Amino acid sequence: MACRGTGLDMGSDMDGRFLVVVAFLIERDSHMLLLKRSMSKDHAPGEWEPGSGRVRQGEAAVAAVLREAKEETGLDVTVLGLLDTFHFYRGPAREEAIGIVFHCRATGGDLILSSEHVEAKWVPCEQLQDLACPEWMRRSFSALVALRNPAPLRSP
Repeated sequence: MACRGTGLDMGSDMDGRFLVVVAFLIERDSHMLLLKRSMSKDHAPGEWEPGSGRVRQGEAAVAAVLREAKEETGLDVTVLGLLDTFHFYRGPAREEAIGIVFHCRATGGDLILSSEHVEAKWVPCEQLQDLACPEWMRRSFSALVALRNPAPLRSP
C-alpha cells in the first residue's frame, strides 16, 4: 500500500498491533526510585528499572502512570512531564511495544512493593548517568538531568 503523494510504501504494517507501555521515574528529595524486577517476570527479570506497566485499552498514558505507580509502589505521584519514547520487543514472545517515559514526583503514600518487584532503592539524581542500564533508561536519565540543569541562554 502506498501513501498518496509521499512515495512511501506502507506495506502490511498498517495492520500491525503493538503494546504501549509507560515507565515512570519517581523523584523525591532529589533522588529517583529504582525497582528490581522479580525473577518471575517474563520481561527483564532481575533487572533494575524505574517502574513500568502496560497502558490498558482506552486508557490515557498519564492515567496509566498514576495507576501503575500506585499499584507497583504504593506511592501517589504527580506527573511532571514526558522524558522520552522508545521502541522495543518485550519478553520471550518478542511482542512489539512502544514505551513512553514520564518524570513524576512522589506526593504521598508509603513505599510498598508489589509482587512484581523484590527490592527498591532511592538513587541520588546526580548518580543516575553513572548506572549501567539499557539505552532507553540512559536517554531518560540524560533528559532528566537536562531538565534539572538547563543550559544558560547566551546573547548573540
